Amino acid sequence: MCFQISCQGATSITAFADFLCTKLSAALRQAVYDKTAIDIASEMKSTLPAFNGNRSKLENYILVYLAEKEDFEEYKRYIQSPKYFFEDFIKQRVDDYCLDKNNPKLKSFLKNSLDSFHTLVLSAIRDSTEVTKDRSGNVSLWLDEFCRRLLQHLTLPRDDLKSIEHQEVTDIEFLKAAMSKALSPVVENLKKDFTTIDMGPFSRKPHEILAEQLGGCWEKCPFCTALCTNTIAGHDGKHSVPFHRPRAVDGGYWHKTDNLVIEICSSLVASDCLHILRDDRRIPYKKYWEGGSPYSDWKITPDMSEQSYWKWFVCHFKAEIEKLHGRKFEGKGEIPPQWKYVTKDTVLSELKD
Repeated sequence: MCFQISCQGATSITAFADFLCTKLSAALRQAVYDKTAIDIASEMKSTLPAFNGNRSKLENYILVYLAEKEDFEEYKRYIQSPKYFFEDFIKQRVDDYCLDKNNPKLKSFLKNSLDSFHTLVLSAIRDSTEVTKDRSGNVSLWLDEFCRRLLQHLTLPRDDLKSIEHQEVTDIEFLKAAMSKALSPVVENLKKDFTTIDMGPFSRKPHEILAEQLGGCWEKCPFCTALCTNTIAGHDGKHSVPFHRPRAVDGGYWHKTDNLVIEICSSLVASDCLHILRDDRRIPYKKYWEGGSPYSDWKITPDMSEQSYWKWFVCHFKAEIEKLHGRKFEGKGEIPPQWKYVTKDTVLSELKD
């Protein structure tokens, strides 16, 4: 009779352990993906210069990338849809970092995360057993302790385990052994699943984490489309940017002409030129804020300094810019001769300093 009761108890404990480990499998899988995404983003921020600052620093790296590639279509994407361009740029760098066929780092990230959680669960099994034995508790107490220890790390709701909390489990030490044994095949199966080099199953991907961390304000200057450099989305105060661009970069032209505007916003607001609004109202650039929003949302300080980068861009892609916008660098928009002496090496050197 004692042997029969012992066998029934062992069977009950084994069933309990198998059920709980089935629940753990899904929780572990998601936890590993979540931790891996965070770890990848964290490592990239600490090891890759493009990602270890704010978005302005990242933008410098993007400008270098664009200049080195010399692809006007890429520039178009960056100028017209900067937020999406940034996100794509980050995603490509994450893929390059993790999914290289010769050295797929994703495998090691997943393995390290799984090993970490395996150790964590084994510790929770051991500690829950000790507490339950010390308090002469039952399986319900064991489950309380087990879930509490994993609460900050895994999604394993205690309420999902109510169906097994009334199991007749008296040998808590045997439960510990059964849980450790049942956990092993779960971990091995997950290891096999993680050999596939794919971030598709991640609910939150590393590039999304980096894009969020390196986000900020995405408002564009109403004159030249340069991005506000404030690091906080929806920030207080006016939008601003250290360097504006020639208005021609986004197709700005002089009223009733087909002449593109080569001046930058910060020099225009120091001039006596007029800006023509869509309703044909004329406002002095010096009082651009009188045009209302979005002009009044920006602080554009009169300044004659400008980056060499956009001078090189205008000269290098002159024909493409003219074709895209259907206007010319002629008349008031004639490119200054000295701009043509700005080399790519010069602008890259400025950005890398």
